[in-house]
Amino acid sequence: MLDNEVLQWLFEGDPAIRWQAMRDLQDRPEGEWAPVRALIPEEGWGARLVAAMTPEGSWPEVDWCRPVWTLTTLIDLGFPAGHPAVSRAAHAYLAPRLNDPRIWDEVVLFKRTSLFRDVDLCHVGFDLRIGAYFGGDPAALKRLGEILLDLQMPDGGWNCRSQRLPKTRHSSFHTTFNVLEGLSLAAKMGILGAKTFREVEERAMEFVLQHVLYRSDRTGEIIKESFTRLTYPWYYHYTILRGLDYLRRTPEIFDPRLADPMAWLESRRGPEGRWPVEKPISGKVPFAMERMNGDSRWNTLRALRVMKGRQSVM
Repeated sequence: MLDNEVLQWLFEGDPAIRWQAMRDLQDRPEGEWAPVRALIPEEGWGARLVAAMTPEGSWPEVDWCRPVWTLTTLIDLGFPAGHPAVSRAAHAYLAPRLNDPRIWDEVVLFKRTSLFRDVDLCHVGFDLRIGAYFGGDPAALKRLGEILLDLQMPDGGWNCRSQRLPKTRHSSFHTTFNVLEGLSLAAKMGILGAKTFREVEERAMEFVLQHVLYRSDRTGEIIKESFTRLTYPWYYHYTILRGLDYLRRTPEIFDPRLADPMAWLESRRGPEGRWPVEKPISGKVPFAMERMNGDSRWNTLRALRVMKGRQSVM
């Protein structure tokens, strides 16, 4: 059962934590959690990110303060998509990307063109996610999705290095989840076909599961130590918890190959039933959401909903 003390502790946190705990951990109806979600622009992290906007109506072009990272963080919070100032900022960010005539170049679907010398494949995923959430030209967003679908690699994932190194044959965990999060939201919003996306997602999940989310499929060694960090915000970086939090929404959450990463997740739970946040990604941030190496409501929420999705004993 869910620990009531841990749940109460989550409810003492930011509105972004509270509404997601109500929805994901307690299965409470939208009529109960929606009013809490509506508080995000007015208090806590959401309000602070709005307050960090420049006089021009965007965010500073510095490290993790940049518009792309702020907008994706706001999506994670569940920030209301119709908020006037943030909606304008999102549309201003997307405009040069969705209006780029190169996305309509048929050659894009076969080989890399100048578009992909200028735009990182991960950022195509971010742009699709931002556009699907805050709204954008449906035809242009669909085109971005089609480009990403076409660039899925034979092993099931994606790799932004393939732009610079066309002989790249192995997918990247970072790129794969950056792309999947964009495609997933686009499919949810009806921009892409659900059946087509699910077929693509299945291939990507098999790639991930062959590596049990963080190990070499050849040696069994940990691919990167950073994958095992309980980091948030993660921006473009992959972590095991990020992967699990995605998989909980898919049928693959029941795959027996997840026993290893689920055991790792349980091993990171502290004596009070909470998970920490650790090792921030270097660079300037708007503000620290949580105290490093302290208990993390973000990571605890995510870990508990992963376990709930897996139907683990909590």
